[in-house]
Amino acid sequence: MKNKQSKKAMHFSISAVTIFLVLAANSASASIFEFHFTGQYTLVGVDGSIADRQAIESTLTYDEASGSGFTGALSIANFDTFGATASIYDISLQRYGDTNLIVGNMLADWNVNYGLPVSMVWDATGLFSAIDFGLQAGDVISGTNLKRNGVVVADVNSATPASDNAQYDQGPAPLAMTSWNTESLCTPGVDCINNALSGGAPSIDDGIAGSPMLDGPFPGFNINFDIGSGNSLTVTQVSTVPVPAAAWLFGSGLMGLVGFARRKKA
Repeated sequence: MKNKQSKKAMHFSISAVTIFLVLAANSASASIFEFHFTGQYTLVGVDGSIADRQAIESTLTYDEASGSGFTGALSIANFDTFGATASIYDISLQRYGDTNLIVGNMLADWNVNYGLPVSMVWDATGLFSAIDFGLQAGDVISGTNLKRNGVVVADVNSATPASDNAQYDQGPAPLAMTSWNTESLCTPGVDCINNALSGGAPSIDDGIAGSPMLDGPFPGFNINFDIGSGNSLTVTQVSTVPVPAAAWLFGSGLMGLVGFARRKKA
């Protein structure tokens, strides 16, 4: 009987140590990726025609440690459209469930219009596929190709932006705008800043690229920000995330149970 108890205790000890090591290894492997990007801004009319297109650039940060929840930061440098300067700020991002969609809420100052709410839905298949492949500083996601030292090492299956057409043929993008709209747009100065999913789930596909402005100089027109479209998403830094304290505490608890089992066996 005592021998059976010893075997059970040993089995429990091995299992507990295994679980702890797996948790520690997974936590230690989490990374934060920082990118510089170039891409395209496209303004699409209510009839689906393209009204304006400009080059954009800035930075993107993706925190792998957040898991399927996705947390990230996006900034977009000011750009000119129809003789006015557009400023996009207070951008919040979150991955939508276990899909490859990212929901973004933001505010925009457009000419003399301030705090306009905009809610967008991207297909980020290219970005997530590249991260799964394994990224390092200096890597470039250009369209659907992941390049390292100027050589294509993988096709990351980037989606084609919804605003792509035969006239512009901008090609696939790591973050490609879809024709999905959120059920309701965020509230200026409140939800857009504090709640990454305040716009709701991607639930309405109106077939028109981008997300519509409810107010401002072009009400009903759709804004598109295609990140890396026809240009590049360059990895500027990859940082290792420390093991979360909660994982260590959980592991310590398991190890404590192992010790208790051994003492009980003795």
